[in-house]
Amino acid sequence: MKRIVKIILLACIALFVLSCADKEPYIAMVSKGFQHKFWVTVKNGAEDAAKEYGVKINFVGPETESDTKVQQDLLDSEINKNPDAIAFAAITGDFSQQIKRIKDKNIPLVAFDSGIQKEQQQGVLLATASTDNRAAAAIVGEKMFVALKDRIAKFTAENKAIIGVIQQDNSGSAIDRSGGFVDKFTELANSDPNTKGKFKIVVKVPSTQNESDIQLEVSGFKGNAVLGIYNTNEAGVKGTVLVYTNNKPGAPGTIVGDAQDGGDIIICGFDSGKPQLDAMRNGVFYGSVTQNPYMIGYKAVELAVLASRGETVSDVDTGAKWYTKETMDDEDITPLLYE
Repeated sequence: MKRIVKIILLACIALFVLSCADKEPYIAMVSKGFQHKFWVTVKNGAEDAAKEYGVKINFVGPETESDTKVQQDLLDSEINKNPDAIAFAAITGDFSQQIKRIKDKNIPLVAFDSGIQKEQQQGVLLATASTDNRAAAAIVGEKMFVALKDRIAKFTAENKAIIGVIQQDNSGSAIDRSGGFVDKFTELANSDPNTKGKFKIVVKVPSTQNESDIQLEVSGFKGNAVLGIYNTNEAGVKGTVLVYTNNKPGAPGTIVGDAQDGGDIIICGFDSGKPQLDAMRNGVFYGSVTQNPYMIGYKAVELAVLASRGETVSDVDTGAKWYTKETMDDEDITPLLYE
């Protein structure tokens, strides 16, 4: 009898081991949302990576990129499933409690797109798959200085050329997109004796839109709503020579504002989107730098899979490319553009 019980016990153990070995690894992906085609492309990349690595993913996110509570609840729900790893793209908000739960459960955590604020990481975050926003924005700064240096040279230290920057919010990615542009443009403009001291960069964040000393006024901005921009300095439209809008939702209103001001302001941007692409084809938008949303999703899953296996992972720059009306239909650019 004892021998029979032992055989049955061994058989059960063998079946359990086999079932565990055949279990499909599960990767939870909590994104910022679904309202932009950007996230659809991110999801496509994630799904392709999941097929290649033989894992199951669940790609979820709030309806808007401003709904912190919904994203907190979605992350809590995924944590409860005890996934093999979690890939998280945090919107602005406090996720300290969720990160602590991930830490307590010892679930490998990676980030994608904008990552997770440093003060909330609690030593848990292993790697991030994202655009190096500062490096991408620096590309815009370099391209626009080359395009504007002769024009800026005609200004004076008393009547400076205004370089306007519309910053989406105070998230880490938005700050980097402004900072990368500002640092590179300033570096180049100050190193050229013809432009040094003849320009002023004004960074505009929607939360400060009522400041009286700002020379670019932004109206009608609420969340991701369309914004309008116009020049309020005494020099008229010739004072502002450039507007750089560092995210997709900011572009439509900037384009409208430029048309209202007679089209004398050069506009450049970050990302794509239908209004921006249409304006570029029509010659209103000068140029932009695009991320690679497909690779963001693909690399996020790849990092999560490797982390779940206990392998060492590190941050991945998913790349960015500058494009204009002349290059937007090139085969290496078209797949990166989205409406």
